[in-house]
Amino acid sequence: MKKAIMCLIGAMMILSLAACTPTTEKGKTGEVKETQGSNSVDNTKLPDPTAPDLDVISIYTVSADGTKLEGTMDAVEGKDAQTVADLLIKYGVLEEGTEVIEFKAEGEPASEEVGPGVVKIPGIEFESTVKEYGTVNLSKLPDDKDDMLLQAIANTFIENMDVLYLTILVNGETVAENLTFVDAGK
Repeated sequence: MKKAIMCLIGAMMILSLAACTPTTEKGKTGEVKETQGSNSVDNTKLPDPTAPDLDVISIYTVSADGTKLEGTMDAVEGKDAQTVADLLIKYGVLEEGTEVIEFKAEGEPASEEVGPGVVKIPGIEFESTVKEYGTVNLSKLPDDKDDMLLQAIANTFIENMDVLYLTILVNGETVAENLTFVDAGK
């Protein structure tokens, strides 16, 4: 009985494999047509080897009604603190002409959980570039700054500059201290 069942299962597998095997198409004259397969290459879909390597940056802005943060993404060549500030200017969070006087990140994270989406796999060590504290010293902030605007700046720098806590200074004076990442939409 077992042999009969095994033979039946084997026959079903052979038939299913035969049904799934691609066949060539024959024309009316009996010629074999070439089918579009994985071996053909469309040269228009190859990556441009001269294209620059771009870094994707998340930018957080304050919603039009001022009640929540909204996130968007942009791509730039090279990621540094001034580039992040320039994108905040582009998206209307910071005023035109705002410069980063200094950005520094220091300290190892006190926790193994170093941000959203990071999974700790037992027995595997990952080198992390995340630092505990970041400080950004800006040349100016908008006059109508509020907690939401400061949080948009903090989220943008925290996510892109790999820090857990951010202190914002304006010309060396502390404006906000130890801000943490807050999910957009909250």
